Amino acid sequence: MRRGAGLFFRLCAKGGCLLRGAALAVALPWTGPAEAETLTPDQMRVMAARAWAAGELEMSLGLADALLARDAGDVQALLIRSRAARDLGRYGDAREAGLAAWRGATDDGDRYAAALAVAQALASDGARTRAQFWLRRAVEVAPSPSHEARAVRDFRYVRARNPWSTRLSFSVSPSSNINDGSSEDEVPISLGGSVPGGFQPVFVLGPSAKALSGIEYSAGLSTSRRLAETARRKTTLDFGLTHRTYTLSEESRDDAPDVEGSDFALSAVRIGVGHDWRTEDGRTELSFGTSAERNWYGGDPLSQTWRASAGVRQAITPTLMGRAGITRDLEEGLGSRADAQGWRGSAGLVHILGSGHQVSGALAYRDQSSEDGNLDFDETELTLGFGFARPIWGAGLSLALSAAGRHHDEISLLENGRDDRRYTARATVTLDEIDYLGFVPDVTLRATRNDSTLGLYDREEFGVAFGIRSKF
Repeated sequence: MRRGAGLFFRLCAKGGCLLRGAALAVALPWTGPAEAETLTPDQMRVMAARAWAAGELEMSLGLADALLARDAGDVQALLIRSRAARDLGRYGDAREAGLAAWRGATDDGDRYAAALAVAQALASDGARTRAQFWLRRAVEVAPSPSHEARAVRDFRYVRARNPWSTRLSFSVSPSSNINDGSSEDEVPISLGGSVPGGFQPVFVLGPSAKALSGIEYSAGLSTSRRLAETARRKTTLDFGLTHRTYTLSEESRDDAPDVEGSDFALSAVRIGVGHDWRTEDGRTELSFGTSAERNWYGGDPLSQTWRASAGVRQAITPTLMGRAGITRDLEEGLGSRADAQGWRGSAGLVHILGSGHQVSGALAYRDQSSEDGNLDFDETELTLGFGFARPIWGAGLSLALSAAGRHHDEISLLENGRDDRRYTARATVTLDEIDYLGFVPDVTLRATRNDSTLGLYDREEFGVAFGIRSKF
């Protein structure tokens, strides 16, 4: 019997059905003369299922249609019809029968079977993205862990063959500093030498330059279209869209009545081409890409950037993975923003411990030049991470710490440039028990502190981000 046949065809006795003449001749093996023989719906469902499993698709379809003529809401007959029509290449009929079965299903077992039937009809017809949605529905109503595992396996199979890959992201993040404002009220001004009488002039910060609390709302869409693929190579066309906007807390609205959260909104649109290549043994993977990106700040054009990148991932041992990458940026400032150009390099390791916990470390360097001293800097950052192998109190947990040093050569308020030290701690909790369609919420707690030789850039931020991610 074909895989899954037993799942679809549950039997229920709801009365008899009379087959005569040619219908009986097709449905039953010849056993002798007979003018008429009565079959129950149960018997017809069994025969239809066996006919489908044996590849007798027209017979299976005919029996399903006979059952549906008697009862248009016969879920088992609809499932049989969907499978037979799909195998005959009648994908539209298969999809409609599966949808009708979904609408008529009264328990999770039938809903699961109907969702799989719709997904298989869509995938066979080339509509793999929609098929993935129906496989997520199958995961949601799976009557047992083994059924859920099969739906997840089928989802990954379809996704791997889908030329389109799309990801949506959403988050809501209360923050103590939505505008990246200073934690100081005033900034001392250096006059380059001793000041008579010890007088120290200061610059008093306006409301919008100081840290304002509120809530960040972020949404993103990224999609890629596979242009070409072999066993070891893949080329994709990539597109991305992100938007972040804010609302101010009541306290911040009182402190800065002329400021709105949307004044700090950031939007970006990106298009690019990527190419991936891996060795025959799969231990080494190379990636190359180029992209163009345009950014807006507060609704006004901010910059457009051309970027080229290359990266390598190397399996050093079965439990140790190394990564490295380099990126070159050319940024054209729009409006009053200055142009900038630079490059970034990074290298890191990921190690799986014997207990299954994951430890990671990465070092990154960035060098950017610009006529604007605030955009002209070099920066070094070290990041350490730890991911727990098993849930803690039913939730996944990962931790990360980072420290970065940034130097600006030319700053108008300082003789010797500006130096910043930034420290960040982050903990992400994934609530795997709260699952809908294979999506689970995660909560990220973060704290950031920036200490600068120019008090204007002293920063403190504490925030909580609520997001959603896919389990598979």
